[in-house]
Amino acid sequence: MSKTYLLKICLAITLILGTATACTFAEQSTSDQAPSITASPSPKSDATAKNTQEDNRRLLDAKVTRVVDGDTMKLTIDGKKETVRLLLVDTPESVNPNIPEPQPFSIEASDYAKKMLANKDVQIELDVSERDKYGRLLCYLYIDGKMFNELLLEQGYARVAYVFAPNTKYVDQFRAIQDKAREQGIGIWSIENYAQNNGFHVPKTK
Repeated sequence: MSKTYLLKICLAITLILGTATACTFAEQSTSDQAPSITASPSPKSDATAKNTQEDNRRLLDAKVTRVVDGDTMKLTIDGKKETVRLLLVDTPESVNPNIPEPQPFSIEASDYAKKMLANKDVQIELDVSERDKYGRLLCYLYIDGKMFNELLLEQGYARVAYVFAPNTKYVDQFRAIQDKAREQGIGIWSIENYAQNNGFHVPKTK
């Protein structure tokens, strides 16, 4: 038997053994891989739907440096000092130079704001138009996850006011909160005809 013939036989055997080994290795590698799992999208719950509006909020971290009155504060935002005015709410005047005496419940509203916000870390949410004609930043303000604009309405310290498009994101729910406070007759709603659509009207003393 020639050497050439023997060499061919050896090469053939080597190729056969190599192919079998490669197939075995490929099968082993495939079996060792974790199965691929494609998670099906879970249906949206009511809570998820309610959180959709929250997910779309434009929130900024801030720190309250001074409470001017119930609806006006001075904040530091990213190292910059800003005066902010709460959107869609109005508290009675306590420091207005055009009003000689504090209006009823103005001191209570201011004290409540100081108690809740003074020197606190907060978040603010901007609406479409960011500033008023005085250059103040217009916002919804959050303390510990609660919107302070709503808290003022709940306590009867504010009325829904200054409703100007496009900054009307929460006006419907604000009015619903106001209606409850009015029905309960608390705060500004405890004085007949005091809080009106065009402002606060202090009853004239006889």
